[in-house]
Amino acid sequence: MSTAKLVVLAMLWTVTAWRLPSAVRVPKQRALWTAFAALTLASTVGVPGVGSRIDASSGVHNLAVLFKNQIGIVACAAVLSFVAGMARPDLAPRVRKPHLAVGLAVLAALTTAFAQVRQPTEVADFYQAYRASVPADAYALVFNGYLGASMAVAGWLFWTYARRAGAGWLRTGLRVLGAGTAVGVCYASLRCCEVVLHLCGRALFVGQSVLDGVELTAITLILVGNAIPAVGVAWHGLRDWRTARRIRGLWVSLTGAVPDVVLTASLGHGPRVRLHRLVIEIRDAALVLAPHASAQVRERARRCAERSGLHGDELAVAAEAYWLRAAREARLAGRTPEGRTPEGRTAESGPVPTVGSSFAELDFASETRRLLRLAEAYRSTAAEAFARSTATDTTDVTDHDLTDHELQDIP
Repeated sequence: MSTAKLVVLAMLWTVTAWRLPSAVRVPKQRALWTAFAALTLASTVGVPGVGSRIDASSGVHNLAVLFKNQIGIVACAAVLSFVAGMARPDLAPRVRKPHLAVGLAVLAALTTAFAQVRQPTEVADFYQAYRASVPADAYALVFNGYLGASMAVAGWLFWTYARRAGAGWLRTGLRVLGAGTAVGVCYASLRCCEVVLHLCGRALFVGQSVLDGVELTAITLILVGNAIPAVGVAWHGLRDWRTARRIRGLWVSLTGAVPDVVLTASLGHGPRVRLHRLVIEIRDAALVLAPHASAQVRERARRCAERSGLHGDELAVAAEAYWLRAAREARLAGRTPEGRTPEGRTAESGPVPTVGSSFAELDFASETRRLLRLAEAYRSTAAEAFARSTATDTTDVTDHDLTDHELQDIP
């Protein structure tokens, strides 16, 4: 067995083991896992040592070939079931029974044709050894015909769904899967051409090494296409984890002053869910703290930010960080709030319950980018000095009480 085939076989076993937990937890993933498990088993049966043991233990020559192809039919059927349920959920229930009937018919036809082939000895290549046998030719045409047809339908469904997929990683993965099934159609077509040309007394225009290369390319593309969306999910999860880590200090500081906004119910443990909760609870805490920053404090915060040379959005974010930190200190000190939240609530009204509405209102990517800048400005020495000076004297201290060094520390 070639090194390339061994590498592909190792990849198949890895993907099958990796997808097993999700198949156990998520019913929709079971068809895909079944497809990879069947493809892995079929490739394993194709290993010379494994196939010869099956034949020796059963006493039937070349029985491993039949097992390998039957398992391959199961893999094709599982792929079609998965992609149909994903790309055309409205159509999938209606074609399930006809698809099952066709698959069973193909399995029965393969078994019947195999039984009719006279096989006095064990052979290294079933297709080459029995070219003169009509049942063997029928066997090859049935198997490769079903393989090519199922790969063509799966490829069409993959490409159709790729046009509607939202995430870029998913679109790329579906297109690579579509390319893999297209190469699978080429492989099956070449195998069918081989049989037809032999019946006409002519040889196939490509050699066995080319056929093996096409088969391995199809399997490799399917493996890569399957892995790409998972890599995308992992990348987004890592990015969400890093973002949550960077804004957690801001969350700790604000919720320390307004602990009532922190949700106690468990909503899951994924990085995106945790990041959503941090963003929403920071917003809720800011709404409660807002009345503790008077108009005068906010204006002084804006002037302090202007002195640092900031403009536009950066100026607004820095000013917000200044007065937000001052408002936190005022609430912890027990001072009476002087303003109102945007909804007209005072700080004593309690937290604003925005979990449901915030998800709908947030432009989440823009909000997280803003909070990253806010967290940086919030922990600057300039923000700390502004809060300290505001706590010392809420009416007489001006922005000139902050040193240039403190103001320039704003990111």
